[in-house]
Amino acid sequence: MASVPGEVAIVTGAASGIGRAAALRLARAGWAVAAVDVDAAGLDALSERAPGVRSFVCDVTDYAAVAAVVRDVGRELGPPRRLVHCAAVGVMGRLLDQDPAETLRLMNVVYGGTLHMVRAVVPAMAAQGGGQVVLFGSIGGWVPIPLGGGYGAAKAAVHFLAEIVAAEHRGDGIRVLCVCPPAVETPMLSRIRVETPEVIGPRRGLSPEKVLDSMDRALARGRLWAFPGRGTHAMWTARRLAPRALSGLVVRALVGR
Repeated sequence: MASVPGEVAIVTGAASGIGRAAALRLARAGWAVAAVDVDAAGLDALSERAPGVRSFVCDVTDYAAVAAVVRDVGRELGPPRRLVHCAAVGVMGRLLDQDPAETLRLMNVVYGGTLHMVRAVVPAMAAQGGGQVVLFGSIGGWVPIPLGGGYGAAKAAVHFLAEIVAAEHRGDGIRVLCVCPPAVETPMLSRIRVETPEVIGPRRGLSPEKVLDSMDRALARGRLWAFPGRGTHAMWTARRLAPRALSGLVVRALVGR
């Protein structure tokens, strides 16, 4: 589905990171952007950069709030034709050392928030003849990474959701894309560097703009998956064809054993 300036896009996680970059890119391209985040101050800062972006404060773990925001967007801007769902949190550490309640909270934000947004947006899109649903997974949801178990499990659930929604709603004109980047230079990655430096160390992550470039190419080609960054697609392929060998390489690279 080709984008048309003036159509409505909903971008979650828009106060920072990839979501912020996506909201700005879409606004520059002429989209009417509904920026959604729990961070009101971050949304205010975004609006100063792009006055045409409309802000909606919302916690994606609250389905009633999500459904209300989607209805408000429809009334104020028009029916959404693209969802770019970037809202997420990342908590790293040895899985069994973490409080199970914290791990489940992460699942509720990453997977539950994705489910809520998709459930609220897809019927509205289908009623208008279709639209594009862009979800953000992670290569860490395909390749088990030590200290990233909780986050990886939540992203793996997002991957499965993307495949199911694509299959079940193809006849409704819904195009689904799941973007699976490696580490990306965002405030979340900066926090992970401080709290669990052994996960990423001094290595630079991919820029949000490069992730969005990959997203745009995959949308233009009608693909279900996008794997931004050098070697990311190869890691995904290796995980499918030689999972034990790849897991051994990842463990040796990250924990030195």
